[in-house]
Amino acid sequence: MSRRIKAIVITAVLTVTFLGMLREHQNTLLAPIQRWLQQPGLAEQEKATALRPLIACLNAVDSRWRHAYSHYLKRGRPVDPTLKARFPEDFEPMVSVREGLDYPSVHAAYGCRLNTAQKDNLQKSAPELLPLQNRFEAMLTAANEAAGSFDFFSPKPLYSVSPADKAERDALFIPLVNDYLDASDQLRRALDTQDQALRQVQLEQLKTRDQLKYAHILTYMLEARTLMLKLDERVREQRFSANDLSGATLALQQAWDDGSQYLQAHPATSNADYPETIWNYVRLPGKHYLDAVNTLRDDWAAKAPPQQLSDDYERIGRRYDQLIEVYNDRVNPLF
Repeated sequence: MSRRIKAIVITAVLTVTFLGMLREHQNTLLAPIQRWLQQPGLAEQEKATALRPLIACLNAVDSRWRHAYSHYLKRGRPVDPTLKARFPEDFEPMVSVREGLDYPSVHAAYGCRLNTAQKDNLQKSAPELLPLQNRFEAMLTAANEAAGSFDFFSPKPLYSVSPADKAERDALFIPLVNDYLDASDQLRRALDTQDQALRQVQLEQLKTRDQLKYAHILTYMLEARTLMLKLDERVREQRFSANDLSGATLALQQAWDDGSQYLQAHPATSNADYPETIWNYVRLPGKHYLDAVNTLRDDWAAKAPPQQLSDDYERIGRRYDQLIEVYNDRVNPLF
């Protein structure tokens, strides 16, 4: 969402198939927006520039690679017959088409290789991230090369393989992926710390400059990230409880309500009023994200089977990644 596929014991067992920590953590990483910063300090501007290729890599490559790995681990397993009833949006006609278009290729990992200038920028503005990026790049390359030797990059198996041959292949492949996921998790957490600091500066500047429409949108996205990180942290630390779900959505819902009321009270004056465009585009993925959290809450209260809770949790990560992806797509023109 994301992160590593693993089993975590809480009151029940959740198989965490999150695709990225900051999506399947595409993530919790928000695209920097020059217009929003409106001439920030030089150090902040340089840091935003230095972080941008890392954010692009994790959002566009790392999260999709994780999603493909989740699919790979599920090959041959029976499909839960309740999934269509619980997540009907996953079975709409165009979903499989979009997933096929978004599925990673063996060449996608090249997008995570920083050039010399990008590494120099990172060394100058966030030197603690450079060794993490270097390790991540090496681990991703190793896992990606191994994946390219079979049909990993296909949504569906292209040929049959005996259980013995698959076990032999996985004995070599899965340790490489675990090393890659560990490197990815470390980079994501460190990058998110840097990114959060920039977002808070950005938010205060928006408020100071009376750019309140943009401020409400950013506040909503930061609340979405806070919720994702809280749930992820609780599961990783095996401290997940019903209380984490009961109040988890309140701040996010409040941020959405506040933003909606403000934009309704201050309608757009022209079609070029871009905040309304962003707000309208994040509306549906934001609803799906919140619905996914509420589904886990309800299933937890109903004492659903562990695998069902695991499926619920994975979808929270996927819905979050989709929200971030739509948001970043809309704000990229502001670069």
